[in-house]
Amino acid sequence: MALKQVAARMEGDVFQGMVFWLNAAMLLRPSAKVTRVSIEHDQATGVDDVSVHYESPGINAGGRSCAADYFQVKYHVDRSSEYASESFCDPKFIGATRSLLQRFHDARSRLGNADGWYRLNLVSNWQWASSDKLGPLLRQSEEGALPDRFFSEGARSELGKIRKAWREHLELSEADFDDFARRLRLRVDYLSRPALKDLLNERLINVGMRAIPVDKAQNVYDSLTQQFIMSGTNSFDRQTFRAMCEREGLLVSQPPSGPPVLGIRSFMRFAERMEDECTSFVCVASNFEGRHFRSIDSWQNVVLPNVASFLKGVSSLRTEEHRLLLECHSSLAFLAGYELDRKSGAQVFPVQKGVRMSVWKPEGLTSTANSTWATTTSPAGSGHDVAIAVSVSRDALADVKAYANDSSAIGSVVDARPASGIGQRAVANADHAVALADSLAEVMRAHRPKEGGTIHLFIAAPNALAFFLGQHRGALGKVQLYEFDFEGERGGSYSPSIRLPA
Repeated sequence: MALKQVAARMEGDVFQGMVFWLNAAMLLRPSAKVTRVSIEHDQATGVDDVSVHYESPGINAGGRSCAADYFQVKYHVDRSSEYASESFCDPKFIGATRSLLQRFHDARSRLGNADGWYRLNLVSNWQWASSDKLGPLLRQSEEGALPDRFFSEGARSELGKIRKAWREHLELSEADFDDFARRLRLRVDYLSRPALKDLLNERLINVGMRAIPVDKAQNVYDSLTQQFIMSGTNSFDRQTFRAMCEREGLLVSQPPSGPPVLGIRSFMRFAERMEDECTSFVCVASNFEGRHFRSIDSWQNVVLPNVASFLKGVSSLRTEEHRLLLECHSSLAFLAGYELDRKSGAQVFPVQKGVRMSVWKPEGLTSTANSTWATTTSPAGSGHDVAIAVSVSRDALADVKAYANDSSAIGSVVDARPASGIGQRAVANADHAVALADSLAEVMRAHRPKEGGTIHLFIAAPNALAFFLGQHRGALGKVQLYEFDFEGERGGSYSPSIRLPA
């Protein structure tokens, strides 16, 4: 039993160390806003595992400038337990005399306000109980932030009861609790240890550091983390971190420069460091709560013009190759292609996420034989418009039909799916994506409604494919795009997003 407990503690230390190195590596990136990273930050006891400080005025945190992030890392080998709202008020849940909320608030009191506004982060691989009201909302929100509804719903609502229980547990006024709770970032169901290791290796390689060997059980980063804690040299700025890396032989090359990187961000989850990865980017996340729009009008009146203006403002698109990070809804990936259509001469290639991130730059090496689409058409309502359900990464047809049957504008639904099948591996590479987009554009052209009607486009496909499809601007006619509510909080259905042309 004791051996298992020691092993579990050691695995937790390794996980904490990876969170430290993931953030500390940014000290080597010239464009990063990170100025200091510490492990075991004494002043923030309770949320002290890792701290990250940013240059003034801070990074964007849902429309607010954040000067620092403090992390408490809870890694559990046994994943049989789950978080629930009441867990945060129960000291026994963490085997301590003070609850998680109390420990986080103690850190808030010790840190004060001298260094600016900051966030208090819980990072844990435990899941949230499916029966608890708050869990699904946290998965949708910006980096695990408590959603707006948590603060606005009435006292008799489920969220209102949780809010009241937490506030009374801390014995705070409503104003003080609001200040504290808006700092919380509850990143439950975080990456597994192998997934975090893959993400860390990607970061290390990108900043010119040695990768963690995939064929060895031990690595230098684990042992260095222990030495930092034991020696007290646990805090690094840019200069001291680079000196340590040079001394320990961690630098193997200059960070890859490569082409300029553009970015479009409409949600923050796993995209909070976009400013450190891009030459320039546009963030419209403040118009959304997680992936959900705050106002249906914001898609057309705010989000579309902001993203279009950003892309039009990059003067070097036609003279220099660019990469494009698409941490955004598929509608915006499509819009990016629409604004950078093939006739524009823009040299922009999307970065597609997968097991490893890769730039999808077509090389003309892949046969187009497997790029045909299987299509069937079925009637819907009494309208004249046409809905096209693009099922690539998942089967969207049933959800599209459910929406179309309630629409007075849509008269038929075209089911379009790759003839080779759907799934997460349905698109092999950039060349395959371009070939699929080319043939899908012909499907859309063939089904364009007459007399100025609209194509209602429902895309369940990788963002890179949506980008390449949008580049067929001239063939598409009038298009209304849609987004799906994956979490089901708003009915698990589609809702309209962007209309094109604007």
